[in-house]
Amino acid sequence: MKINKSRYIALAISLFAIFLLGACSKTEFLPEPEGAKIPFQSDATQTVEELLAASPAKLFYSAWQKSNIKDVLNATTSKQIFTVFVPNDAAMQAAGLGASQIGQKSVAELADLMKFYITLGPVAPEELKTRTDNFMVKSMLVNPQLFLPFYEGGLGNGQRADPYHYRNYMIVREDQLLINGKNVGKLNYQPATNGGIYVIEKAIEIPTKTILEALEADGRFTMFLEAQRMGDDLFIDKIATDMEPLFGYKPSPDEIVQYAYERNYYKNNWTINENALGGPNIVISTLFAPTDEAFHKAGFMSVADVISFNERSLDGIRFDENLFTVVGGFPLDTVFNFHRDFGRMLRPATQGGDRAISNATVFYSNVLSSSLNDYLVSAGGNPTIEYAFKMPLDFTKNGNAVQLKVKGSEYPAANVIEGDINTLNGPIHVVDHLLFPKGFKLK
Repeated sequence: MKINKSRYIALAISLFAIFLLGACSKTEFLPEPEGAKIPFQSDATQTVEELLAASPAKLFYSAWQKSNIKDVLNATTSKQIFTVFVPNDAAMQAAGLGASQIGQKSVAELADLMKFYITLGPVAPEELKTRTDNFMVKSMLVNPQLFLPFYEGGLGNGQRADPYHYRNYMIVREDQLLINGKNVGKLNYQPATNGGIYVIEKAIEIPTKTILEALEADGRFTMFLEAQRMGDDLFIDKIATDMEPLFGYKPSPDEIVQYAYERNYYKNNWTINENALGGPNIVISTLFAPTDEAFHKAGFMSVADVISFNERSLDGIRFDENLFTVVGGFPLDTVFNFHRDFGRMLRPATQGGDRAISNATVFYSNVLSSSLNDYLVSAGGNPTIEYAFKMPLDFTKNGNAVQLKVKGSEYPAANVIEGDINTLNGPIHVVDHLLFPKGFKLK
């Protein structure tokens, strides 16, 4: 494949400019530093295994012993450095992992559990204490059905996608360890000759649902889901009607999506893409999900009210036979885009239509603060730095509560009334107001 050098030069310039602009540092998708790695050094005298055996986390250690995790680690390399996050006995019991439950699990099931709590390499407490953002660690546990957008080197079989390692985001604040936005107890780190262990007071949740599955199961987001699903149906039907005289038949929804590919359909990035054909089939980001009550506060008492409001702009949605593409959208498309994709539909484009690629946007509640207000949610790729897209939301704190609104908006700020609902697609934060941009007309 021919390499586009100018593209990589532009990307390098963009990333350097991001650094100069002082955007808060995110390491999730940044490349590993080049050059010789500093060897792991420790003054410890015991191995991880010895620390576990002597620790009060007896349930976790029993699962460790019953599993084949020692063989898995030895097969990786004989000199592997690794860090283990060890739930204490109370945390294991609270997670339904008492002695009887552990005894009923197979060796493979327990090995997967151990892999989830292990990250390869050292995780130093000093690194967690000095950060302003969360430190992302990849666990050893891989979901073989999921593939992330290519960045780290691919799958080793020629496919341009990365394996889906379950990830955890952590930081230390006032001697408390936070993982995925949740306090898991006082920092309790013990170094080992081959890594170290963190004893934690709460088990870490292993996500099993996609964002869409979590929203559907919750029950508080009926209007948010239905308004987008029915809006998609209305949009597709309008375009199909426009295209029918030109095509001689009424195109199917799947065909219309190929022409209206820039629309953010309600399932986009909320599910597993079954048509990915081995490529990336899942995306990780952050969702600010408005409750049904948030719609009521804005004057929408039912989904029918939302659809009626959008129908006022239906004539502006059409198939342009000259451009051979779809143009236009609904007023609330913009509002929903702020909730689900940081308003990226508004990011600037070059004359050729190129837009800056997405930067990492996985934010747990502990980092939702004013430090994000200058973050570049899109930067790099073919467009130069002037096409980077800065965070369009303002985050503030009202006591311990997180508030957010679209920058410059005269509408009330939304409060995060529940944070850090973990999913395969990233965290959901529940908000109590819709995110209206400046000048948005509700009447």
